[in-house]
Amino acid sequence: MHGRDPDRLRAVAAVDPTIRLAASEAQFAELRPYYDVVFIGSPPFLHLPHLELAFRLGTPVICEKPLTARRADYPRLAGLLGAGGLPFALAHQVRHQQAVAELSRLISCGDLGAPVAADLHWCFLMNHAASNARWKLDPTLGGSNAMFDCGVHAIDLALLLFGMPTRAGATAHRINGAAVQDAVTVVLDYPGLAVTIVASQAAAAAGNDVRIVFERGTAHARGLLGERAAPAVEVVGAKAQSAGHVKKIACADDDLYRREVEDFCRSLNGSAPGLGTSAAEALDAARILFAIEDSIASGRFVELGGYCPQ
Repeated sequence: MHGRDPDRLRAVAAVDPTIRLAASEAQFAELRPYYDVVFIGSPPFLHLPHLELAFRLGTPVICEKPLTARRADYPRLAGLLGAGGLPFALAHQVRHQQAVAELSRLISCGDLGAPVAADLHWCFLMNHAASNARWKLDPTLGGSNAMFDCGVHAIDLALLLFGMPTRAGATAHRINGAAVQDAVTVVLDYPGLAVTIVASQAAAAAGNDVRIVFERGTAHARGLLGERAAPAVEVVGAKAQSAGHVKKIACADDDLYRREVEDFCRSLNGSAPGLGTSAAEALDAARILFAIEDSIASGRFVELGGYCPQ
């Protein structure tokens, strides 16, 4: 385990003295024979140098979200991840739950027809006194708006379920007076489909749901966007709706953070497909995040075909 805080490293050693600790990147590199996978859990403004180190060491990498919050880092990250050669996943624990698999199945099977609209919410009340709030509330470090924080999970899920949108439009507000726009609403536009995403660091978390409206019904996963797995997916078909009947598909209560690591490791030995966010999806999500910034600034939709952050 690598860390820059000696006190926190000593605390880890007290829990398990068998864990090998590194107080510098040089020490971390020297310990390469003792680990198989690198998990980068640093803030986004450190992802580029940490990913470059991991790639130099030749290790499979899981990197915390978002890939980056800095436009200047995007070209080097695109070159690094675009070259391939090493297994990579961006850490989006939301993907690794049964409810997401059920929603994907409902979209692909066609029983409810084509999806025509969807809305995804992730809101929470940020503790401005928390240790990580300092960099999250600095737009030069954590991004200019809440989409770089909680909202990127919803963007990732939209990419998984619906693919890359054709354009993005957004509006944002400052609720708590910080430099970061802590309430953002985004529309991702697809042919025949609009996906609305609401992300806020200053709002109640009670409605952090995913709802998809199909031609012949709806699917609703309450609490899917959050730290815990959604307990169920509620499906209402056209006939069932007229009778007031809701089909509820119960879903497993998994530890999502453990699942994302286990799923990645299983994909390395070929025993399961990779369920995590791929390098291509991570780069697409970054493009969308910067397009959202441009849309907020201009008041217009941004076309995503060929869009590259400047």
